[in-house]
Amino acid sequence: MVQVLRQARWLFIACLSFLVACSSKTPLTKAPELYFKQSTLAFIDLNETRRNGAVVDKGLFYPKDTYSFTYRYCAVSPESALNDIAEYQQLAKRTCDANGGKLVHQQTGTWCVNNANTSDEFPIFYARISSTELWADLCLDGPFVTLRVVENTNAPADEWLASAKVLGYQPYTATRQLVSSNDSYGQLYQAPATPVEDIDMWDQESLYIYNSPGQTVCLYNQENTNQLGHTYQGVVENVNLGKVRVLVTRKLKGDIRTAPTLELQHWHDRAYITAPAQSWFVCG
Repeated sequence: MVQVLRQARWLFIACLSFLVACSSKTPLTKAPELYFKQSTLAFIDLNETRRNGAVVDKGLFYPKDTYSFTYRYCAVSPESALNDIAEYQQLAKRTCDANGGKLVHQQTGTWCVNNANTSDEFPIFYARISSTELWADLCLDGPFVTLRVVENTNAPADEWLASAKVLGYQPYTATRQLVSSNDSYGQLYQAPATPVEDIDMWDQESLYIYNSPGQTVCLYNQENTNQLGHTYQGVVENVNLGKVRVLVTRKLKGDIRTAPTLELQHWHDRAYITAPAQSWFVCG
């Protein structure tokens, strides 16, 4: 009888331990095919042309260094680049659909979200693909193709949401303006990010720049008359009311974060640019 009671007692303890273990808050992970970065890496690995590219614009500060992935490669022909763009756009839509989401095209670009256009909307990932036919001397057969993904890894939902806002996500409001509500063909809207004026929404890089006189920084500007745009480089002189005044000493062709080479352009000996802190990035 004593032996039976002992066995029952140990059985009870074992069952209790099992229930406690199962009820602990173990983070849940999604299947690999539901992560768009994983799908992007598989897209890159499909052929040698894409594999011969490089990761660019890695970011030095949170949250960009944690959630953002940018990759560039040289296509074999203009037609190949167009096919890759169409394929990647479809991949973004399929991955978004698999997550039960919908693509919404905001002023800052295309986000896959749950519960689109409601107060419960929540970002899943950001996707972008673009190409440029410039730098033909470095990419002889076709244009450069650039991919960008912004996606949560395993951060808590509130931390990811705050980071997504910093990286361009615009939460739903009754007055939010979408570029297009049509995601039938998985088209990804291409747009430059708009600087965030609220200092509470700044990322670590903007805060660092704002508090670092003498720091070398850059600003990228894409003019209406120039598809490629230019990068302006200089040092922080002073700051005021969320804006940074920089003594700019160099003007370079394109966005140096993704450009395959640095090409100096004609510029003044001394010139100042004052712009919101989030317009600048550390580049030296």
